[in-house]
Amino acid sequence: MTKYLSYLEHYEKVLSGSPVNTIYGLARSLLACGLFLTLVSNSTESLFPVTTEVVTIPASPAVNFSIFLLLSNHIVVAKLIALVVLASVIIGIYPRFTGIFHWYIAFSFYAGCQVIDGGDHAHAVLSLLMVPLTLLDSRKWHWSSSGKQESSSIISNSIAWAFTVLIRIQVSIIYLHAAFAKIGVDDWTNGTATYYWFTHHYHGAGDWIKPAIIYLMSKPYIVTSITWGTMAFEFLLFACIFLDPHDIRRKIFLILGILFHFVIVIIHGLVSFYFSMTAALILYLSNYYQPYQIETYVNSLRRKK
Repeated sequence: MTKYLSYLEHYEKVLSGSPVNTIYGLARSLLACGLFLTLVSNSTESLFPVTTEVVTIPASPAVNFSIFLLLSNHIVVAKLIALVVLASVIIGIYPRFTGIFHWYIAFSFYAGCQVIDGGDHAHAVLSLLMVPLTLLDSRKWHWSSSGKQESSSIISNSIAWAFTVLIRIQVSIIYLHAAFAKIGVDDWTNGTATYYWFTHHYHGAGDWIKPAIIYLMSKPYIVTSITWGTMAFEFLLFACIFLDPHDIRRKIFLILGILFHFVIVIIHGLVSFYFSMTAALILYLSNYYQPYQIETYVNSLRRKK
């Protein structure tokens, strides 16, 4: 009975606070920043090419609701609307009102763009799962401390924590799938996959770093270590779902995971993918009981000026 009461006290303490804080706010900004840079740095012709080819595979009817398809005759207008929405999310103003529009733009890009990667898929899913969090967010911008959020009702806090847990499960599954799918590929199991990926004429390293990469890939033990190490690291990232929220190993794997994806940027140049997965890792491995004091840091910089 005493043990049962202690569990009730623990969960009552948890539900007295809210995960709607600067941690999820930082993740929102990073997600939006990746797509914002993609739209700014690429022409509409390359992202949404006009084609007369017949599509033989039927698309989902939901695709037709993409803003880039609804405004296909005014694609520049659609792009400007998307940039305005993403900029407001990056700034962090009124998340309650921008959250659903953020998801719609992320979904629209995933559904309407012809050149997407896994980061765009993750962005669309995570922004959707964060919509309930934004609807519960009464702050003027998501960089401020929790404030009124701490006095929210247990019901609203329960909803927020439920979707926070769901987001963490989703991210853990992303890494489990990334690792498990490699087991069925011979090049990954025999330890040679990274050689082909790093030296690929299209997906491989850029010209500025290719000589160093080719030299490293000429060492079999380096190739094998990186290949198997990647699989092992992705399995370990999945296993972090079982760690206690206060476990220091969560913070260690958060830093290592961000560095891991930064290396992918250097090798493969997947910038938007980096922003999406960094945001995913922050949502997954951050300690929501210790939100980032970003507003305090900004105010301190203002006082110094």
